[in-house]
Amino acid sequence: MKKILALLLVLVCMFSTVACGKKSFDKPDTFTKDGKLEIEFFGVDFDSLQSQTEDTKKIMKVIEDKFNVAFVIKNGSSTSWKDQLNQFIGGGDVPDIFFHTKNEPSYSNWLEDEYLFNYSEMLDNYPNLKAAFGRFDENSMKSMLGGDYYGYPIVMDSETESTIINEHALYYRRDWYENLVAKGWQPDAAHKENPEHPEKSSRALKDPEDPDFNYLNFYDLLEGFTLGNPDNKEKTDTYGYSLNKEGGVYWWYPLLSMFDVQVDGWEQDENGKWMPEVISDRMKEAVMWMADMFDKGFINDDYSTTTTQAKMKEDFVNGYAGMMTYNATFPMGKGVLDLMDKYAIDGKKLSDVVRAMPVVTGKNGQKQMFGYANYYGLLSINNDITENKKKTILSIMDWMLTEEGMNLLNYGIEGVHYKVENGNIVSLLGKNDKGFDRTLYDADVAPGIYRIKSLVSWSTKIPTTINHYEEQMQLLTAWEKKYLKMDELAFVSADAEFAIKISTLENARIKALQDIVNKIKGATTPEAKAEKREKIWSDFIESYLRSADTYIEEINTKAESQLGL
Repeated sequence: MKKILALLLVLVCMFSTVACGKKSFDKPDTFTKDGKLEIEFFGVDFDSLQSQTEDTKKIMKVIEDKFNVAFVIKNGSSTSWKDQLNQFIGGGDVPDIFFHTKNEPSYSNWLEDEYLFNYSEMLDNYPNLKAAFGRFDENSMKSMLGGDYYGYPIVMDSETESTIINEHALYYRRDWYENLVAKGWQPDAAHKENPEHPEKSSRALKDPEDPDFNYLNFYDLLEGFTLGNPDNKEKTDTYGYSLNKEGGVYWWYPLLSMFDVQVDGWEQDENGKWMPEVISDRMKEAVMWMADMFDKGFINDDYSTTTTQAKMKEDFVNGYAGMMTYNATFPMGKGVLDLMDKYAIDGKKLSDVVRAMPVVTGKNGQKQMFGYANYYGLLSINNDITENKKKTILSIMDWMLTEEGMNLLNYGIEGVHYKVENGNIVSLLGKNDKGFDRTLYDADVAPGIYRIKSLVSWSTKIPTTINHYEEQMQLLTAWEKKYLKMDELAFVSADAEFAIKISTLENARIKALQDIVNKIKGATTPEAKAEKREKIWSDFIESYLRSADTYIEEINTKAESQLGL
């Protein structure tokens, strides 16, 4: 409720620009004492740009000297950055450049109040930026952005022309699976309540990387990781799958994908009307399936209360959880792999210990994983700043997309951080304590450069000389792109008048789904739990449809006008 009220206050400020102090156009340029143009940059988790290492400072100086600018960093925390950004803009203090998501509820207000610069006005003069925009369907992108290029889609994967990407992985303990195989463990206890197999599962434990591995085999593996003493220790204290509370139910998507459903997806009914997938029979079946696994202890019982993303990762790397969904990108994926080194003993390679599970065959007999458009949010430019500052920002972005810019942002300064030898990049950063090359983004080198690079790209080039390079690439490629699926209405968005309704509906669906996949108070038997969960589901559907009627109509109108669907 507090979140909704805070958002309402921001929107009231934005609709009443006089009361909340919207600045007049042509925000004047400001300069440092040595004459550099100051550029405010708001983004998420910019700590490494606010407290820079010496190498970060050196590289930042190259960029700032080249364009005679000085970046003024405004940092948004991972948990409250959206509120912080809305407070800035609602108070008329719009950053010169700022990051935001595609589904930002206040976006239409920003557009209506003319806070957002239209890149199209100058794009012809910046060929690299124009080419970056050209990766996406022009009509879809412009429709989503309100009719033109009012935001720049920050590319996630610069190595492929794929329009869909998903740079997470379903990490699993390969050594635990092998331990279950070695002791001849087979599914049993968890299926005694299954009407199809009342006494014992008729399935055998299957290799997670077998092409025929399906959602039922996945269930069996979670059972083994929970009940089969997979780490061969005297104390049985493991569980199958670790969820975390951050992002609501976002991190559920690999499990929901097995039922061809996603929380914010849309599908057409028998009359051709677009309806939210969250209220579909498939969603109900998926969450009831997850609830069954929760009751059996396969999923951590504190996932919705105390398990943060950091705690989820800790449980996995400390040998309590057998699976988790987490970032596979460098350096986050490499960080997990480095922490798992301690288990690569007795002749085991790291690839024998931890791997990413390929896409699981779902209930419909197909392999699919819901991905998203190949960009990570949008970068907008304040329309109130001077034309001089706009051109400077565009010049920096365009240069960053060149080979020269990308080399600086990926490898550092030539002669200081790397050299070119026989056409190859050779690190000059020395070795780490494991004898592998240090990299630019290491915490003790220049991690802030990854953040300044987010002006144009969230991609990273993974050096082939790092520790666990092959294992890192396995994480990134386990979910083959041919199985990635993007929602048909991914580029459709509602107008600002629906901002509070969208927030209310999102909170309602998170609460309902988490309540179902959670402890059911006062219910001790499977029958009593099932009855209470049915009641939660039916109440949710009734309430959701009653609250969402105008929003559903809006999405249908937008789908037709924007995409012709």
